Amino acid sequence: MLNADEQRLIAEIAALAAQTGAAILSYYDHPDSYHVRVKDNHTPLTEADLAAHDMLVRGLPHLMDLPCLSEESDARVHQHPPDDYWLIDPIDGTREFIERSGQFCIAIARIQHGKPSLGFIYAPIGGAYWYALHDKGAYKYDGTEHARLHCRHAPSLPTIITARARLSRIMRDYLDANFGHYHHICCGSALKFCAIAEGHADIYPKLSPTTSQWDTAAGDILLREAGGGLRYYGNLPGSYGARSTINPPFLAYGAGFGEEALQAYFVAMQRALEPEQR
Repeated sequence: MLNADEQRLIAEIAALAAQTGAAILSYYDHPDSYHVRVKDNHTPLTEADLAAHDMLVRGLPHLMDLPCLSEESDARVHQHPPDDYWLIDPIDGTREFIERSGQFCIAIARIQHGKPSLGFIYAPIGGAYWYALHDKGAYKYDGTEHARLHCRHAPSLPTIITARARLSRIMRDYLDANFGHYHHICCGSALKFCAIAEGHADIYPKLSPTTSQWDTAAGDILLREAGGGLRYYGNLPGSYGARSTINPPFLAYGAGFGEEALQAYFVAMQRALEPEQR
């Protein structure tokens, strides 16, 4: 249960996220305003990303006086981050924003000594938000009430969630070998973590190093506080603030996955990826 100060902080973050979400949506229905360009890492950037970045990096330090590192910050600021800071993705799922699928969000995390201690994910479409604090649980606010979240124990036919409906050959082979029969759903952005925390999905595998720390930090603590978790290549926990912001392959998972099963999944992941790494 959150204390009064923690509840106040979440309410203030939610208010800032709602204002930022409204600014994002002011672009959403006007594709001619996106002015899409491609960044050095080959990901898209829009005017909406920049507007959201400006609002969050100005607003968050007023809620808690911490440095604010964003996906859209100069890359040099990520090389030597402080011990305690905000890490944000102003629009997680810019491709989904451009495609107008609605599957994008604002992702905010507080990183303390290399670990997320607070995570907040806001969906501008619909206005729901998910949040978690270290040792205080994970929650969702749907516009009516704040509900405690618990990952479900994976059924015999687990639900796999990925970003796209079409699976690569490597991913398809990996899933077939490790999970046999399974349901498959797709969703963009950090909303995949929310789906697992709510019990709508069980496993989110990422077999390529194409996400960054700001994509996963909020989802990491959300899952951990909901009874699931996030492990990186080699079955290792995440460490935030490392010199490289690029994440290795990972598995995000719900409840009921023991250490033996997780280790087996990562051994299989290493085998699956070995031809790619030669």
